[in-house]
Amino acid sequence: MPRAVGARGKVEQAAIELFAAKGIDGVAIAEIAAAAGVSQGALYRHYPSKEELAWTLFSAAYLRTGAELDGIAAEHVALGARIDGMVRHFCALYDRDPALFRFMLLAQHGLLPRIAAGQRTPVDAIADVVAAAVRQGEIGQIDPFAATAVIMGILLQTAVFHIYGRVTGSLAARAPALAHAATTAVAALAAASA
Repeated sequence: MPRAVGARGKVEQAAIELFAAKGIDGVAIAEIAAAAGVSQGALYRHYPSKEELAWTLFSAAYLRTGAELDGIAAEHVALGARIDGMVRHFCALYDRDPALFRFMLLAQHGLLPRIAAGQRTPVDAIADVVAAAVRQGEIGQIDPFAATAVIMGILLQTAVFHIYGRVTGSLAARAPALAHAATTAVAALAAASA
């Protein structure tokens, strides 16, 4: 996340970094205010609670990522090219802002249920790409959400391994191999369903 100026931006950046390091429950409002260099009152002027701050940050980043993936899908026709573009995007996001990525990973279990039905998410974007490939006969019948789980599993577990030091270096450098693994896994699922 680019470093934002102003009290609100400072609060958001501090919150993302602290939530990524300690989890939402492990951070106090006072810590966020101190890290942002603002008073608790200034923080509360923008957000009524720590939970609302976390929700706002998570939902904005998650839904923005869904829209970005939809944009990538619109730029390509073939499933492999779409998956490649999406994987490269995720890897670049991780490399550009690992704190935001880690926050999204940690917060998803508690906050995803608050995403309203009908809002475009990364899961929807990926599942729609797979469903389109099935409709166009590019791959055999496959549950788009099972394929999405495989694609996201390859990406997210690689990020988790990076967070814990088991994988090092830039994820962007691994993007071609991860995209190939994801495309191959989806093809294998489709072949197994035939």
